[in-house]
Amino acid sequence: MRGLKIAGLIILSFILFISLIAFGLAFSLNRTALNPDFVTAEGDRLEIAPLASEAMSQMLQEELSEEALGSLTETITALEPHLKGKLNTIVYSVYEYLHGERENPELANLLRLTLLNSDSIVAVIDTMDGPQLARIIWEVFGEEILQEFPLPKEAFPHLVAGFEELLTDLEPWIKEQVKYAAGPIADYLAGEVESFSITISLEPLIDGLRGMLLGIFLDFPPDELEGLPPEELEQAFDAFWAEFSEEMLPTPFQIDETVIGEDAPLQIASFTSTVETVLSKVREYVGYVRLAYILSIVVSALLIAGIVLIYRNVKGSTRTLGIVFLASGLVVLAVALIGKNVGGEQILQAMFAAPPQLQVWASQVLVNLLAPLQWLGIGFIAGGIALLVVSFVYKPSQTTD
Repeated sequence: MRGLKIAGLIILSFILFISLIAFGLAFSLNRTALNPDFVTAEGDRLEIAPLASEAMSQMLQEELSEEALGSLTETITALEPHLKGKLNTIVYSVYEYLHGERENPELANLLRLTLLNSDSIVAVIDTMDGPQLARIIWEVFGEEILQEFPLPKEAFPHLVAGFEELLTDLEPWIKEQVKYAAGPIADYLAGEVESFSITISLEPLIDGLRGMLLGIFLDFPPDELEGLPPEELEQAFDAFWAEFSEEMLPTPFQIDETVIGEDAPLQIASFTSTVETVLSKVREYVGYVRLAYILSIVVSALLIAGIVLIYRNVKGSTRTLGIVFLASGLVVLAVALIGKNVGGEQILQAMFAAPPQLQVWASQVLVNLLAPLQWLGIGFIAGGIALLVVSFVYKPSQTTD
């Protein structure tokens, strides 16, 4: 009988040891990777603007000047809270699907309500002021303007300053046109319409640009026209302007699916379909983890009760449970510490070419990811030591006949 008791205790203790480790892993995942609050908090810690600035500097250093890149960085910095808010909404919605709170992720509709809506498009232009917008547009179209108007070099600073002043004055009009076009563009990108067409009159821009260019042309005429009276200079300017405006500034200006990209909605639909397929598989694994979490709690409680019933005394029960909890805690703590050290090295190797800021962020994510497991291991160790202390100091009460 004593042999059966010992065998039963060994089996129950070993299963409890395994169950506590499984509980620790499932508990850590539930508190981190499977918790949308953790994911959004880690995402909020990542500063997008510096990363975007560095990426743009590498990709667009030949197309845009440092000043224009600085304007884009300022825009992204101002836009970052809005963008993160939209992304957090997507994260919470996706986790509702992963946790079984909704039957379909409906990513296409989710994108339509967050990133691909008129508010998001308008937010981009609302974060930019006139000078910022002018620097970016000038970098794109300035060279073509200079080709049509061969002005001397001393006119360039005045040309850029005049262009910034013009767009600053036209800022309310520009934002009004963007708001007008944002809705149809968003509907098209979301796949709600197969085609669209928006007509915008460029008369305010054309009139302002012509007046600005004419003034600079008269003050700084091309070398071959130097010395001509203002009337003849203006006639020469009209010839340049007629060719430039016909090619670069059509009136009215029309935006349709050919401008945005006829395959853009298909690419977005294909992307959402692929992600939904991946999410359906992830949902299965999430279900397994959540089930393992619940079962580990129930099984551990039953095993503890079984050990107590076999001993039927405090001293033996606390000694055995103390050893099991102490051993489980050491294993869980070791897994967390090894994961931090080995995982940290792997991250640094894998992200060797990534920006330092991204490396630091990823390393901190790993630390935060393993923190619940580490603290749980310490808790198991403390609980095991406490139970062992009880087993040594506890003295059963003496009963008298």
